[in-house]
Amino acid sequence: MPKQRHRKRVRTARLNANPLGHTESDAPTTSNGASAAAAASGNVASTSLSSSTATAQARAQPAKVGKKEAEASNPIEQLKSEDDNQRIWATSALSNVFLTLPQGTQQLLLSKNLVGLLIERLTDSNDHVAVEALGTLRNLAVATTSSLVSEMHNKKVLVPLVTHHLPILIQLLPERLGRVPRPVPATASLPSTAKDRKRVEADNDTRETRHRLYWDWCENVAMLLWCLAETNTKVLNGLNAHASLLVEFALGLIDCEALGLGAAFNESNGMDIEGKKGGKKSRKSAAQMRERVPLFVAVAAAQFLNAFMSANPTARTSIWATNGSRASLLLLLSTSDAPLGKTARTETHAASDPATDAEEWLQLRVLAFGILLQLSSVGGGRKVERTTIRDQLKECRALLLELVEMDLSAVATASYEALEEESSPADKSTSSAATTKLASYERQLSTLQLSLEVLSEWCASLDAEALGQDFIEDEDEEWGGIAKDGEGDVEMDEDEAEMDEPVDGIIRKVLPMEDEDEDLGMQPTLELGASALTLFVNLQAKLAKLAQPSTSLSFAQSSSSSTAAASAPSLLPTSTTAHSTATIEAASLLSSNVVPSELAPIADIISTIHVRAIEALNNLYITLARAVAAPSVASFLSSRKDELQQVWESILNLVHRATIPSGLPSTSEDAQTIEERQREIIMAGTGVAWGLARISHEMENRPLMVGQATAPFLVSLFSHQFAVAATPAAESIRVRIAGALGWLGRREGISNEENEAIGTFLLSILPVDKSTPSSLNPTPEVLIQSIDSLIDLYADEDSAYDVLVFRSKGFLPRLEASVPGVRAQTKKVDRKRFPELRTRADGALENLDAFVKYRKNIV
Repeated sequence: MPKQRHRKRVRTARLNANPLGHTESDAPTTSNGASAAAAASGNVASTSLSSSTATAQARAQPAKVGKKEAEASNPIEQLKSEDDNQRIWATSALSNVFLTLPQGTQQLLLSKNLVGLLIERLTDSNDHVAVEALGTLRNLAVATTSSLVSEMHNKKVLVPLVTHHLPILIQLLPERLGRVPRPVPATASLPSTAKDRKRVEADNDTRETRHRLYWDWCENVAMLLWCLAETNTKVLNGLNAHASLLVEFALGLIDCEALGLGAAFNESNGMDIEGKKGGKKSRKSAAQMRERVPLFVAVAAAQFLNAFMSANPTARTSIWATNGSRASLLLLLSTSDAPLGKTARTETHAASDPATDAEEWLQLRVLAFGILLQLSSVGGGRKVERTTIRDQLKECRALLLELVEMDLSAVATASYEALEEESSPADKSTSSAATTKLASYERQLSTLQLSLEVLSEWCASLDAEALGQDFIEDEDEEWGGIAKDGEGDVEMDEDEAEMDEPVDGIIRKVLPMEDEDEDLGMQPTLELGASALTLFVNLQAKLAKLAQPSTSLSFAQSSSSSTAAASAPSLLPTSTTAHSTATIEAASLLSSNVVPSELAPIADIISTIHVRAIEALNNLYITLARAVAAPSVASFLSSRKDELQQVWESILNLVHRATIPSGLPSTSEDAQTIEERQREIIMAGTGVAWGLARISHEMENRPLMVGQATAPFLVSLFSHQFAVAATPAAESIRVRIAGALGWLGRREGISNEENEAIGTFLLSILPVDKSTPSSLNPTPEVLIQSIDSLIDLYADEDSAYDVLVFRSKGFLPRLEASVPGVRAQTKKVDRKRFPELRTRADGALENLDAFVKYRKNIV
C-alpha cells in the first residue's frame, strides 16, 4: 500500500529582492522619465512578501498590460548595461514588476530570456548586482511554476551558485558570527597611484557589501536551493553532484552554536563555562563581536535541507558524514524557547522581536524533527545512532501533537477580524498591529502544515519501530514504478524523458530495492506497541477534523474568479446511499466564498492543511492495516469502530466532491490551483479507503458499513481525468482503487451481484489475451495490483460467492486467457533499468499462472 509523501510545500517565503539602500532620488530613470522606484511599483526597500501575498496583490491591483510590459521591458534591456547602478536597479525593478503582471505578459517577458540574463548576472563584477539578480531568481522560483525552476536548472543556475556564491558564504560565516575578527579596511601602500587607491577602495567596498547583505544573501540562496530540490528528479541529481557543499552550507546556518545555543555561545556573551556572568566590560565586548543567525535565515536553510533529504540517500549520507550535525539538531529540537541574544539586523528585516522569534523557532524545531526523522528511518550511520535518534524523537513528538490541535475555524474568523482592523482608517497603530496579526496567523498555519507533513512521515515509519530498522532498507525504492512522493504532474524536459521513459509513459526511478508497498497480504504482521496505538487514539480525530473544509477560507475563490460553486449529478459513495445507481446533485470542492486578496495567503495554507491531514491519515491507516492481523490490534480497532466509520464517510465524501469540476475557466489561476488540490485529495483519499477497507476486513464482528454506491463510485473514479493521465499521481490513484476494491469485494455479507461487478471490473484491467491488451491501458504497477486483488478475492473456494460468481460466470477461463497477455506485458519491463519492478511483475505472473492451475483442479 502506498505511503503518502510529497515535496511540494507552501513556501511562505519573503519574496521581494533584497533592497540595497537605493532611494528614489538616486535611482536611475526609465526611458520615459519615470523613476526606478515608481517603475518597480514602490521603493526598492519595500517590505518582504510571501509568494501567496504577491499573488494576492497581483489580483487586487490589476495592471494595464501595455504599461506594465513597458515597465518590465526597460529593465530587461538595462540588465545588459555597463553601468552598475542601472543593472542594480534593473534586477530590483524586474522582481517587483514581474509578479504583478498578467500571466500572458509574464510569459512574453520570459520568452526574452529573462532567466538566462539573470543567471548571467549572478557572476557580475559588482556584488550588488549579483545579489539582486539572485533575489529576483529566488522570487520567480517561489512565485511561479516548477517548470520555470527547471528552466533555471537547464540554464546552469547551479554553476554560479556552487562556484561563486556558496564558497563565499561559507567562508564569511565565521566572520559574520564573530568567531573570527573582521578584517580592518585596507589602505593602499605608499607610494601609491590613483589606480592603486581605487582598487583598494573597491575591495573595501566589496567586503562591506558582502558583510551588510550577508544574511539576506544566505536566505536567497537557501530559498532558491529549496525550490530546486522540490522540482524533479533530474534537478535533484544535479544538486546531488554538490551534496557535500550544499549540506555544509545549510548545516552551518542551523548549527546550535550559530543559533545561540550551547556553552560556547553563552560564554561568548559574557557567561563562563560554569554559567556565571562575566564582567560588564567582557559582556559588552562579546556582544559587539557575536550575533546569532537570524531565524528567518535558519528556517529557509532547514526547509532546503528537509526537502533535499526527502527520498535522497545522497543528501542523508552527507549529513551522516558531518560531525556534530545530529547532536546539534537534537539540541535544537529539545530546546523549547528561542535563544536570547543579539539578532542580526538585515537590509529587509529589523532586529528580532520576541513574538516573531517564538513562531519562527517553533517552525525550526518542527523542521529539525523532520530532518532527524528521515535520518532515523533509513540506512546510513550506525544502527545504535538511528535508535538513539528515534528514542529522542518519541520524547519530543508532543511538539507535533500539540500543533494539530489548532482550530482552523477560529483562525479564519480571527483573520477576518484582523483584516477589518487593518482596513480601519482611524488609527494607524491599530492597522499596523492588525498587519502583524495576519503575518502571525500565516506563520502559525505554515508551522501546522509542516507538522502535518512530518507527522505523515512519522505515521509511515511506525512499521519500522515494530519490525526493526533493518526490515526497511530504504524509503527511496520505487513505488508504482515511480518515486512515492505522491506528486501530481511531473514536468520534464526532452532529455530527461528520453533518458528514462518506459513503454507506459510513466517516468520511474531506477532503484534496485525491494518495494515496501506491495499487497498488504504479503507483509509480515506488525505488533504495534502501546505507544503506537496511543498515537492513533490521539491523532485520528484531530486529523479527521483538520481534513474537513469547514472554515470560511477553505478552498475559497479569489476576487478575480468570483463564480458560483459548480455542481453535477454524481454517485454518493457512503453507507447512506439507497441504491448503487442513485445520484445526487453534488457540489464541487470549490467554495462559493470569495476571499479578500489580503487573506489569500492564509486561505491557501488552510486549504493545503486539509489535504495534508488526509495524507497523514492515509499513512496512519497503512501502518494500522499492516498490523491489524495481530489480535491485540484488531481488538483495539474494533473498539474504535464508530470513529473509523466517521472517517470512512467523511473522506469518501471529500473524494466525491473533489471529482466534481470547479466550473472555473481552465486558464484561470484559481482553476489550476483547485485542480491540484482535487488531485491530491483524490490520491490521498483513495489511500485512506484502501487502508480502512483492509482494517475493516479484520475487525472483530464489527466491520465498517459500506454503501451500495461505494464500489461503483471507485470504479468510475478509475477512469476520471486525474486517474488516466501518464503521471505518478494518476498511477497512484489507480493502484489504490484496485487495492481497495479487492478488499471491499470480499467483505462479509457482500451480495453476489456486487462481488461479480467488482470481479468483472478487475478482470477488465487484465489483457483479454496475448494480442488484445486491456482497453483501460494499465501501467505495469496497476496490472500487478489488479492481479493481486483478483487472486485474493477468489482465493477461498469455500466463500459464499465462489460458485455463483467465480465458477458460474466463467471467471477462470477469462483469467487463463489473460496469462499470455500478462506475460507479454511483463517482458516489456526492462530488467536492467527497472529491476525491482520487473521482479514484482514476474512474481505477479507466476502467482497468476499458479492460481489458474490451482483453481482448475478444484471441482
